[in-house]
Amino acid sequence: MTDQNSSWAKEMRASIALLLFIIAAHVAHLLPQTSQITEVTQSYPATACPGPIGDAKATALLPNKSVGVRDVARAKTELWENNQGSYSITRGAILVAGNPSNTITLQSRAGKWTSAATCTISDSVVWFVGGTADVTSQSKIVLVNSGLSDAVVDITSFSENGESQPLPATIKASSDKTIRIDTLDPGASHTVIQVKTRSGRVTAYLLDERVKGLNNVGADFVAPVSQPSREVIISGLPVSFGNGSKVNHRLRLLTTGKVDATASVEVLSPTGVFIPVGFGGVSLSPSEVKEVSLSDVDLGKKTFALKIVSTEPIVAGVFTEVKKGSISDFMWSSGSQPFGKVSFNLYGLEPRFTFVGERVQVVISWRTNSGKTDSKVLVGEEIVSWKVPPNLRLVTISNRSGAVASLTWMSNDGVTHLPLNPSTNLESATKPLADVTVIQPKNQ
Repeated sequence: MTDQNSSWAKEMRASIALLLFIIAAHVAHLLPQTSQITEVTQSYPATACPGPIGDAKATALLPNKSVGVRDVARAKTELWENNQGSYSITRGAILVAGNPSNTITLQSRAGKWTSAATCTISDSVVWFVGGTADVTSQSKIVLVNSGLSDAVVDITSFSENGESQPLPATIKASSDKTIRIDTLDPGASHTVIQVKTRSGRVTAYLLDERVKGLNNVGADFVAPVSQPSREVIISGLPVSFGNGSKVNHRLRLLTTGKVDATASVEVLSPTGVFIPVGFGGVSLSPSEVKEVSLSDVDLGKKTFALKIVSTEPIVAGVFTEVKKGSISDFMWSSGSQPFGKVSFNLYGLEPRFTFVGERVQVVISWRTNSGKTDSKVLVGEEIVSWKVPPNLRLVTISNRSGAVASLTWMSNDGVTHLPLNPSTNLESATKPLADVTVIQPKNQ
């Protein structure tokens, strides 16, 4: 009798479970159905260019005349088309509409110096290998907040004296802020600056400007480095700027880790690759900046590059002093990363491109001021240089070999160096898409 009751109870539980499943299935069928379809959108973010620093003349070389711009301080103003490829910056930092091409900003003081930087949006942490905080220093960090809320950054200086305490800085919404380097580590000769963004949409720039009494020494933007690495390649280092010029290079290094490092410095030139005597094992102490002169190294007669390999992650830069006739200026050269494709408007500048890699294969296409188009294929090993012909406007470089690159030029005001890296990358976002069954049951 007990077995029969137990069997009957099991059958009842099974029947009830089946009934509940059927009811649940019917209810689910009658309820509105939602779709899991999503749409992925991609766009380029807007970039920020610094306004005039001091009494410098500032110009943005836009990719084309239809790219929209506005002053960062006028957050409620719509971006407008300048209708020219060259845009004079007079009121402060500007915002450039997102697009796949780079915007280059130029700043100069007539007959004293010239400098160039790529307009971008900084990564959360950037390093600037350059500048000084000694008595010659007029160096400044420019922080551009193109967002609609206040931003906070931490600025840390490294020098031959070690690491300084981080300096927090708040940048109001839609504004920029300038901080002198000599307030971070007064008296330091060799500085490396780290800018870490805690909140907000900040772009950081460093202009290294120097004077001795009333005499100009020069100035140049220091290109940012986003990630320390065990291998750094700095391309486009000139040996001369023609007859009568004097060029001197100094290499600045910092290991960003907590242990000692040893770095090997290799010279890459069209005539050969070699490690100079004494450069095979450069000792680096944590948080201490080291500078090494290249004045006693035979660098050949053509544009060269440096390849620095370290046992620990490092950041590196080259300070180059140039004197020719009435020109007395300097430039900073930073490491660059391999890229696939990059475009920018030269607006008549005539720089020298330098590509570095085990194998170099790039295609350069351009449009002139008269609208004509042309292209050139560069192929080689280790290092390849090319002088830009006159009157070019939009230039597109397709890199088929993973080389790194830079451009260098001299004007009547001075010299400057610019590593070639894309200013922005595509940003992706997803949004759900619902079909009509969200508001209409399937059985209707």
